[in-house]
Amino acid sequence: MFTFDATTHRYLHGTREVRSVTSLIKAAGLLGPAAKFYSRESAERGTRVHQACLDLDLGNDIRADHEEVLYLDSYARWRDLMQPVWTSMEEPKLSERYNIAGTADRIGTITGKPVIVDFKTGGVGSNGWHGLQLALYDLLYDDLPPMIRRRIVLHLRKDGRLPQSVEYHSENDYSTALKLINGRHNDSIVNDVKPQAEP
Repeated sequence: MFTFDATTHRYLHGTREVRSVTSLIKAAGLLGPAAKFYSRESAERGTRVHQACLDLDLGNDIRADHEEVLYLDSYARWRDLMQPVWTSMEEPKLSERYNIAGTADRIGTITGKPVIVDFKTGGVGSNGWHGLQLALYDLLYDDLPPMIRRRIVLHLRKDGRLPQSVEYHSENDYSTALKLINGRHNDSIVNDVKPQAEP
């Protein structure tokens, strides 16, 4: 039985803990300078914003403070413009093939084309690992062959404006993802992971 403990952010297959996408990236030291900007406060804010976006997509009542509402407005503007059709929203997923687990923010289509989308509440910056994160999610959600889905990060804006959309195209993200899955994370991987974003 596969379960996810939201409190400890642990994925379990029976009694065995399964490696997560986030833990693979963190263990390889790929968060780099961005790690110093993470705090409990920013993590909690991100969780609340994700929940508000999920409630919006599910048609639930939205409970959010002023700051979270503005991030939500940013997402709503993009959603109204792009008209995505979501098939999976914040659903924990286990890959027995790769022995990893994770939770992609959104899986679906935009204008009929498969897409995987991740929400961020921080600035764009030089985060090469975002493309790797999405590649790992793409391998995790293996209903389609790798590299068929578009991989997009939405940087939601705290002033409610249209988010900055960054799409990742590098095939290198997938080879790096497989190295991480196979336990081959070392300095060469850190050096390989460079910003591959294209706005």
